[in-house]
Amino acid sequence: QFKFLEPGERTLSMAKDVETGDPKVAPADDWTSVLLLSGAWACAFSIFSSAVATLSLAVDASAPEGLETLPLSLALILQGVANLVLPICKRKLGLKASYLLGASLGIVACGLLILGCFLVDFSTQCIGSALLGFSLSFAQNYRFVSVLFLPSNPASAMSAVLFGGVLGSLLGPGALAQAKDLLEVPFAGIYLLGGCVFVVSLVLIACVKFPPVVSSAASSDAEAPRPLCRILRQPSCFAAILAMASSYSIMLLLMAPTPVVMQQYYNHGYVPTTLTMMGHMFCMFAPSPLTGKLVSRFGSLKVIHSGLILACTTAIILWLDHELAAFVVAMGLLGFTWNFMFLGGTVLLNSSSKATESLKVVAAADCTVFLTAAAFTVLSMPLVSNIGWPETQIATMSMAVAVALCLGVAAAVKRDV
Repeated sequence: QFKFLEPGERTLSMAKDVETGDPKVAPADDWTSVLLLSGAWACAFSIFSSAVATLSLAVDASAPEGLETLPLSLALILQGVANLVLPICKRKLGLKASYLLGASLGIVACGLLILGCFLVDFSTQCIGSALLGFSLSFAQNYRFVSVLFLPSNPASAMSAVLFGGVLGSLLGPGALAQAKDLLEVPFAGIYLLGGCVFVVSLVLIACVKFPPVVSSAASSDAEAPRPLCRILRQPSCFAAILAMASSYSIMLLLMAPTPVVMQQYYNHGYVPTTLTMMGHMFCMFAPSPLTGKLVSRFGSLKVIHSGLILACTTAIILWLDHELAAFVVAMGLLGFTWNFMFLGGTVLLNSSSKATESLKVVAAADCTVFLTAAAFTVLSMPLVSNIGWPETQIATMSMAVAVALCLGVAAAVKRDV
């Protein structure tokens, strides 16, 4: 049976016998591999964070009016779609080859973005952004595979990998994004350095000793995977996917248009804008070790609800003030919002499936998460343009309340399927 992660409880189905519930002999914890994955995630996220901070500005000269956030939306859409392909790659190629393929595609994506900048061609920039999102879906999966290296504490493994985003948040908007004028064409230098960072990621992944993929065909009858629809009907699984999808949706509804809003609506400069985004990215991952401990102690749902409270606080600040300090504080709190909700949902999802089910469950969950995120990214700028920035904050608070109510219903039902 599978249930919500309770305070102080550590659940890892792959480390227990499904018939007796007795612990199996688990492999020793491998912190080296976890840290290598954390470094690889830092590289990948540095490129993504620099793209988030600058992509809508990089396409400003080529994009039709109102479509400045379309490349970022395409990146998120392909992140979702790629999660349907990722399980096939893992089964056919293995973990290491799959992740190396993802990083290699990232290098190609950066090349297309450079070409798009030189040609001032919106279509090429969109294709490059889409391929970048496709490659980043492989990196997003590092947090799940990290559990294989730290079976004694899944929450700590996931939080350690996500903590690599702290370095990525500093390297992205803080360094890569400042390479705007490195080449003769604005913004092309950012993606040139991004390709170099993907090469570093390739080296780190090559050093990880991945275990073989767990095959459902090789499992015993007692461990046979359940149908996907049956797993998804679990309230815990529903709550996990809702939390992760909402973490991105709420964040992107405010964050995606922020660079444009800061510069075009309230006349803040390029450097303050990118540094504000860097602060946001930093706060997305800096709390990860603390969040992992909070989840282990208080349970996933309480941490997720804390994130929703922070989301409302963020919206209130942006509703009341539009000075630079307000944007800095609000974007920082929005980073904490994402961290609490996303990591809480990730741990909850991990406790809702067996090892033989993890590939399809993670694929379905991440696909849902990133397609939802893409939809809200597409809607974000038109929403701001049509109803205004302050009114967008009211929409954000309404969404947070609705998510909290849905999670409350799921917790009340709390039945196993």
